[in-house]
Amino acid sequence: MVAARTPNISRVPHAARPARADAANATERAVARPKSVRATWDAKLRSELAPRVVEDRRRGGSLLLPTPRLVGEAVAAIPRGHVMTVTQLRRALAARFNADSTCPLMTGTFATILAGAVVEDLGQRRKPRWPIWRLVRDDGTLHPKWPLDALYRATLLRQEGVRLTQRNGHWAALDTQQS
Repeated sequence: MVAARTPNISRVPHAARPARADAANATERAVARPKSVRATWDAKLRSELAPRVVEDRRRGGSLLLPTPRLVGEAVAAIPRGHVMTVTQLRRALAARFNADSTCPLMTGTFATILAGAVVEDLGQRRKPRWPIWRLVRDDGTLHPKWPLDALYRATLLRQEGVRLTQRNGHWAALDTQQS
């Protein structure tokens, strides 16, 4: 079975075979290399990025390419006791930059990065920088795969006066058209 996963070196012509490793190369390979360190959520915020408006080749018109900090500013503007859907957030950002739309992929990715940065803030016993719990999916449900636990976000929303329910096993805000 192993032969199916690895190339059979005996059938390779002699000239194409890899040269035998000398003792120095064998020692270098035997030394354990440090595993790659995963970047922190805070490092993924990339404050050096600037938002850009580009031509939307799929639909025509203009497309805003947001930054994590820009999405964070928009989330911070959501008033206490209200929620905003991701589509509402994208429309608000597009209107702010006079674009026809905002990139949905980048917006969703950056919202996840913000949630991770909030988890790091809470882990270091700091006040969260953004109220990311006020951002919900378009159907009103809280995103289940974010780094910030859905039950924690639901608890914070209930403390702020947002009415919640369970829908298909996920927490959902009842009033998503408030903001």
